[in-house]
Amino acid sequence: MASRWENLERSPAARLLAEKALLRLLVALRDHDIPLVVLGGLVPEVLTRDQQPPAPQHLGTTDVDVHLGLGLNLEATQDLGALEDAMRVVHFSPDETTKGWRWDTRIEGSKVEIEFLCELDDQPEGAIVTPVGCGRLTAVNLRGTSYVTEDCEWEELSEELVDGTRVTRRVRFTGLEGYLMSKVHVAWRRGLVKDYYDLVYTLLYNRLGGPREAAEVIANGRFHDRISLTTGPWPEIRARFTHANDVGPQSYADQAALADPATDHAQARQDAVGALADFLESLEYGLAS
Repeated sequence: MASRWENLERSPAARLLAEKALLRLLVALRDHDIPLVVLGGLVPEVLTRDQQPPAPQHLGTTDVDVHLGLGLNLEATQDLGALEDAMRVVHFSPDETTKGWRWDTRIEGSKVEIEFLCELDDQPEGAIVTPVGCGRLTAVNLRGTSYVTEDCEWEELSEELVDGTRVTRRVRFTGLEGYLMSKVHVAWRRGLVKDYYDLVYTLLYNRLGGPREAAEVIANGRFHDRISLTTGPWPEIRARFTHANDVGPQSYADQAALADPATDHAQARQDAVGALADFLESLEYGLAS
């Protein structure tokens, strides 16, 4: 019998392949300290693991989103030639349709992508930035993604090679505060189905307990003085999750049903509405306290 994941682009198996691709890149980098932080679809599982009862299965991801800490402006960018060299060592090739901010390879016969993001103050939203030392590798400038550089933790990735030896490397993953701040901004500006799904999933199932607990840590954390719930992404995100038929709840429920076909679609939409309402209400209260 075919697996229910067989024809899905995102899946737990695809996530493992994305993780393998990232690990192989880290091995190829050797001792080069590249200022990268993992964000995107690899992160929700990290932020929701090690609980009893365990969180529901996350849908997974087929790509690795990496934020490059290039500095505050284009002139201050770090030389990342070693990163481009390492990408070629592990057989990644640039996707020409993205002008070099997305690279892909094949792991165990499946396509895996790595996307490079940055946030430079002197570059417009969506600008393609070529770091010093790079010929083909670029990063796309996305506002709000640099939050992850201020809240990140080391994670270990490991893989057993064909000869039986095990390789292990450390890489920075964004923490809960950085992830949620970045995801709110990305969902606002980009608005992909996976953005809404990952946002709600992380709010509902994070290890702190849920959306209210996540709001509390943000309201009392490093970003509290940079949040105005009446400006920026916040009013629009609220509007996209006001009713069960809005794009946010619909997107979450559609993706949740792919992860678990037994999902009650109507209940999942209500869960998404409730998660954002609780999160924003608690955030408003915490910021005012």
